[in-house]
Amino acid sequence: MKLWQRRVLGILAVGGGAVGATLSVIALIRVSHVIEGLIYVAFSCLYAWGIWCGVKMFEAQPNAERYNRRFWLIQIPALNSPLLSYTMVCGFQVTLSLEFTPLKFGASLDAGSQFNFSLLQWDHPWSFGINVFALGIFLWMARKFPDVSAGAVQSPQ
Repeated sequence: MKLWQRRVLGILAVGGGAVGATLSVIALIRVSHVIEGLIYVAFSCLYAWGIWCGVKMFEAQPNAERYNRRFWLIQIPALNSPLLSYTMVCGFQVTLSLEFTPLKFGASLDAGSQFNFSLLQWDHPWSFGINVFALGIFLWMARKFPDVSAGAVQSPQ
């Protein structure tokens, strides 16, 4: 991996993780229910993991690519339904979505970090989206480091 690629991925993970962790900790201070608090703690941990992945990428540590690939994988889906909603973005997003009732397509572009998680919100519509930015990075890393998924240790390049 070229140095500039490593730096861009590291900046997105560290910067986006720091923003996301800060937002989730601020939201955690204002929670009124235990389950809501646990959700904010979970997202805070995911963003902290993103910071850790970014630092590993900056330092070209072994397995940095594998951890970063997994971090980008969890950012691909954007699900919304009355039963469960989930979105997590760190750094940047280009999301294409399909809402089923009424049938319509959507797109969003955003820089920064955000997350959404809900359970049993009966007024939420059914929709499915894909963060094509995260998908692109994930697929690029999968192509560039095919043996990473097999668990092999990568030496810094």
